[in-house]
Amino acid sequence: MSENTCNQKTILIGLSGCSSTGKTTLAKLASQLLPNAILIHEDDFYKHDEEVPMNEKYGIRDWDSPEALDMGLFEKELISIKSTGEVSTVLIHNNNVDDIKKFSLADEFMKELENKIKHIDNSYKLVIVDGFMLFNDPKISKQLDLRLLIRAPYETLKRRRNARNGYQTLDSFWVDPPYYFDEFVYKSYEENHRSLFKNNDVEGILTDEATSMINDFNNDDGVSIQDSLTWVIDEIVSFCENK
Repeated sequence: MSENTCNQKTILIGLSGCSSTGKTTLAKLASQLLPNAILIHEDDFYKHDEEVPMNEKYGIRDWDSPEALDMGLFEKELISIKSTGEVSTVLIHNNNVDDIKKFSLADEFMKELENKIKHIDNSYKLVIVDGFMLFNDPKISKQLDLRLLIRAPYETLKRRRNARNGYQTLDSFWVDPPYYFDEFVYKSYEENHRSLFKNNDVEGILTDEATSMINDFNNDDGVSIQDSLTWVIDEIVSFCENK
């Protein structure tokens, strides 16, 4: 299908945030709940290992810089999806996310979400875009209709990230050096997102301008998967109802 001609309105929903906020897990769960939803991962646009920028200070690849991703191809793909409602690029997904089967969601809770989802007009084609660099780049951000920022405090993010074994890349398996979260992950998140926050404080609150475009949620350790997933679904349903 080359054109979105099936009387469908394609809606791109961006779920973004620093590594280890839980955004990819929420994107995956939401995409399985929403009828006929498409899930696309920004991580699938990583360059090959040798093309990822080398950090001269530490002598390692900087996987958390915008330059590690093929942002041109990513933008082109989002434009194409918005036009056709379909993914056109052949993507390799390494599935660097927790197995969502570990979340035991009660049938009653799932039915509550399903009842909410029924209010979404079936003429909408929902595309969930998961990524850590969605709102800092205006060319990418403007392609998104709904922008959801998943957050968690620094200490929570660091603890979660350090608990991970590593990440499959296109060409190898990456394991974080001990300093990687502070010097690469969080530093890059802060540098690329501080303009969205008052006083450039990424642990604080969004600016008025950012609030007009982005809705945020604190997914700290004390928040249940039910509450965070409910927030995502409520935001999507509300957006679709007010289109």
